[in-house]
Amino acid sequence: QWKQLENLYFREKKFAVEVHDPRRISVSRRTFGQSGLVVQTWYANTSLIKSIWVMAISQHQFYLDRKQSKAKIPSARSLDDIAMDLTEMGTPKVSKLVTLEAKNQFIMASNGSLISSGSQDSEVSEEQKKEKIMELKKKEKLLQEKLLEKVEELKKICLREAELTGKMPKEYPLSAGEEPPQVRRRVGTAFKLDDNLLPSEEDPALQDLENNFIIQQKLVEAAKKLASEPDLCKNVKKKRKQDYADAVKKLQEIENSINEYRIKCGKKPTQKSTLTLPGKQEN
Repeated sequence: QWKQLENLYFREKKFAVEVHDPRRISVSRRTFGQSGLVVQTWYANTSLIKSIWVMAISQHQFYLDRKQSKAKIPSARSLDDIAMDLTEMGTPKVSKLVTLEAKNQFIMASNGSLISSGSQDSEVSEEQKKEKIMELKKKEKLLQEKLLEKVEELKKICLREAELTGKMPKEYPLSAGEEPPQVRRRVGTAFKLDDNLLPSEEDPALQDLENNFIIQQKLVEAAKKLASEPDLCKNVKKKRKQDYADAVKKLQEIENSINEYRIKCGKKPTQKSTLTLPGKQEN
């Protein structure tokens, strides 16, 4: 029945009628279609399919017009009166429906539908469109939130790189008119060991102690730089000062071991740590 019609459409050589039948389980359902949607399909050459579709649209429009006119009729009429109206309405209605497709820019040569023809039954389609738009907006919102998260991650990575290199990478995302932030480069703690850190043939044991002293001395210098870095929170600053004090203590222990060994071998002791780190007692 026409009142159960959901849509009429054709695609190339296919003509389909979608009917809403609550007595049956849906065989083919569109994305936002209602339950109980049954699709009947026929196939033929393109010109015949197109003609059938135009005639089906015309029949449906005739049904809608008759339904609207019945609502305006105060009383029932005779069959003769109805036949007279059909005769008078036939010619203009056919000519109007034949040119319907040509006037509608949304109906292409290879496809068309009841919705695109401007039928009064397109209200159902408008509801479906609203639901589709709402879903797309939700997806758009989720994608925007995900994009913002990734942008924030990229900013953090760029800031860490700028702290190490002293230069903000060009990949840092900026909004229109936004200036890149000023980043202070972290205090460098890298150091280079002496090239003569090789075993000595004269006294390998003493040479090993000397090498340990030089390495520990570099570690003390690096720990001092970290401890003197400004703008540190209280806990971090306290921890770095303690690390520096531990490094100085270990350096002194190594020097004591060197002096003990030198005295044992009949050599004079040294005071390397006191000469190279005069400020160690501050910590």
